[in-house]
Amino acid sequence: MRLILASASPRRRELLSRITSEFIVVPSLGAEPTSGDPRERVLKGACAKAHEVSIHHQGVIIAADTLVVVDEAVLGKPESRDDARRMLETLSGREHSVLTGLCVLSTQSGEERSAVEETLVRLRTLESTEIEAYLESGEPDDKAGSYAIQGRAALFVERICGDYFNVMGLPLYRLGLLLREVGVRV
Repeated sequence: MRLILASASPRRRELLSRITSEFIVVPSLGAEPTSGDPRERVLKGACAKAHEVSIHHQGVIIAADTLVVVDEAVLGKPESRDDARRMLETLSGREHSVLTGLCVLSTQSGEERSAVEETLVRLRTLESTEIEAYLESGEPDDKAGSYAIQGRAALFVERICGDYFNVMGLPLYRLGLLLREVGVRV
């Protein structure tokens, strides 16, 4: 049965290609939830994406949704440069959670497995000039929490506890377990 990645994210595509080359990409057009408990939001978002893609495509569908959470506040993708600056200032010198909801849906069997992966990340204290230079790079523009751990922001990360790939948007360890539960070995 073919694997389908329900995401337009180049990062998720790259990560999935680390464990298999046998998949196609079908971006989901589903809207992500904007309120509620962060864990419930990412899980509902991932499952909504998987179900939306399953309407027109058959296979084992993989969908994910990622949020950054600090002090119960959700930091999604920045709406503007000022919003990205605010997020980076909020994360500076602090620990936060990166939550990714995963949903694996087999259209053939109807089996669905889902989980939420959490990784704790601590950024060192950032100088305002560093934040401005990072904003200039354009890297924060489409990233939850306004940073990319796999890019220039790697210089900001003091430590992580959990799955590094989760911070990039696709926790490979948890994904492997969910795929096995629906009968897929990668």
